[in-house]
Amino acid sequence: MNSFLLIMVSGFLVVDHRLRVRREVGQTRIALAEEAKTLYESAVAVEGENTDAVQKLVDSVCARMNSDESPGHHIALQWGGELLQAKSHGRSSPEMFDAMMAAAHGHVDAEPMAEAMVVGAFQGPAGQVLVSEQRSNILAVAREALIRQMIAVFLAGSLAAFLVNLVLRKIVTKPIRRLVTSLQSVGDGNLESRVDVHSCRELTYLGEQFNDMASKLDAAERDRRVHMTKARAIQQNLRPSSDAIPGLNIAALFKPADDVGGDYYDVIRLNDDSTLLCIADVCGHGVPAAMAATLLKAFVAEAAKQSHHPAEILTRVNQQYYEYVILGYFATMVLVRVDMAEKQLVYANAGHELPFVQCDQEPVQRLDHSDLILGVEADTTYEECCRPICSGTKLVLVSDGVTEAFNPDDEQFGTERVSDTIARAIGEHASDLVVRFDSALEAFRDGRQAFDDTTLVVAELMKEEGRSSEAAG
Repeated sequence: MNSFLLIMVSGFLVVDHRLRVRREVGQTRIALAEEAKTLYESAVAVEGENTDAVQKLVDSVCARMNSDESPGHHIALQWGGELLQAKSHGRSSPEMFDAMMAAAHGHVDAEPMAEAMVVGAFQGPAGQVLVSEQRSNILAVAREALIRQMIAVFLAGSLAAFLVNLVLRKIVTKPIRRLVTSLQSVGDGNLESRVDVHSCRELTYLGEQFNDMASKLDAAERDRRVHMTKARAIQQNLRPSSDAIPGLNIAALFKPADDVGGDYYDVIRLNDDSTLLCIADVCGHGVPAAMAATLLKAFVAEAAKQSHHPAEILTRVNQQYYEYVILGYFATMVLVRVDMAEKQLVYANAGHELPFVQCDQEPVQRLDHSDLILGVEADTTYEECCRPICSGTKLVLVSDGVTEAFNPDDEQFGTERVSDTIARAIGEHASDLVVRFDSALEAFRDGRQAFDDTTLVVAELMKEEGRSSEAAG
């Protein structure tokens, strides 16, 4: 606003200066014409004596004007067939007379000197009188007036701007800043933020509408939190029970990135005394992914009643998932059947992170077979592989929220750190390994928020002596 006012005032001063110069030139021309008329009458009065008397009159008047009121003043006459000019200031010349004549008749283009002067003229029967004044003198007077006017406008404008800004600061600026601060607070999640605006009617109304909006958002958020708490409790309740499975120790880590997550894991006892381990990851996280994960749990539970083969189960799950889940919510899943009687793992993988396996104290290896992810094609047929195991084998299933966890330097946790963590846990139970992973991930993130669900399942095949001691107990 101040810039706009400054531009307006500057434009006004420029236009006013030009009009002032034009006005001063016009008034000067009129005054010089009156002076020329007076000089004509005086010259007629002294003409009876001789031409020298007229010359003396001209010199006297011009000298007085130059010394007192009008520097650059000059007088010229065409009198009695003679050319007379004031000689007191040394500017008399034929060129000067020609320039004065050109300026008097508006022919400034013909004489370059004519542009620099303003001329007033009077012509009578006895001759013609020309009186000139330097245009620079007129411009100097106009500039002095402009400077005085600019100083006055600056002082008045500064005072007015100070008063206007003071009023606007109190009525507009401060209330708007309070409103912006409250808006930023709401944007940061503080829905209890309110603004106290008592200013002009418009800002007061805007503040009231903001407070009403914030109250409604706060109420909606409270209601959402209640529903999300219930949804989280339901999802936690869907996790498999921790009942002991003979010969197998199982522990899990499940931390959704939001209130609910798109990761899912399950442990299913099959009727042939084997155990089916499952872990899945739906694209994204939050409520939609959690709903898709709940469907996967139901599909797996139903398919496991019809077959004990991971590949057949995965094929059936994919058919149902493709039918019921909207396009785009693809999922990965790995199924591992732990057959303790045959001492083997039977597994099928739909694009999920390859499971980690360590037989007793041997190096950590991967179950390196994988097929297409779920939800892409309804007729995908999955294959399964077998791997022998020994007593003390640890099987670790993870979601990409583990391997793709980031630290503040944007470095991923990665599969090598997973293998190293398992290798350092030789001799530890499954629950101890889960605690070790939880601590390792927290230390690696170093305070950085997890952007994806974190799920990890550890299954440990108990050693024979452990099982015998347990049975004896």
